Amino acid sequence: MGESGRYMFYGQKEVVIDEKARLMLPSSYRDGFKDNICYLSLGLDNCLEVYPQSVYEKKVEKITSLNDFDPSARKVKRTFLSNTFEVNIDSHHRILLPKNLMVKVGIKRQVIVVGMFDRLEIWDYDRFQEESLEEEKSFADDSMKLVQNEK
Repeated sequence: MGESGRYMFYGQKEVVIDEKARLMLPSSYRDGFKDNICYLSLGLDNCLEVYPQSVYEKKVEKITSLNDFDPSARKVKRTFLSNTFEVNIDSHHRILLPKNLMVKVGIKRQVIVVGMFDRLEIWDYDRFQEESLEEEKSFADDSMKLVQNEK
């Protein structure tokens, strides 16, 4: 747990989705979800995002506070909210992945679940391998630029 008492997700786990489109949450991530509920949404990088309820509530508050008179804001709201599902975590620690979201991000049976501090990402295995190779090539340069921008 972090200082605020909130669970921190990190690392990555390979998982196979069953024939009913259920994903078993890896044991190292289960404590981050309370009340057997999570929110599944279309991610920004061609993956799915899984939010604990408290994190989702903060994100949705930020998104819904965007100005409705701004066409870009309406598009963000519509895309995020129409592609978000409240999902129950069953007694076997499984979540049912909505098929339409799986199709949108190209998820098949083998996936990588990635900890992103306050949420999880679910990636198609092959797509994640390709993306991570590219991201790791520019990791040092990107880190240096971001740190310099913080000053």
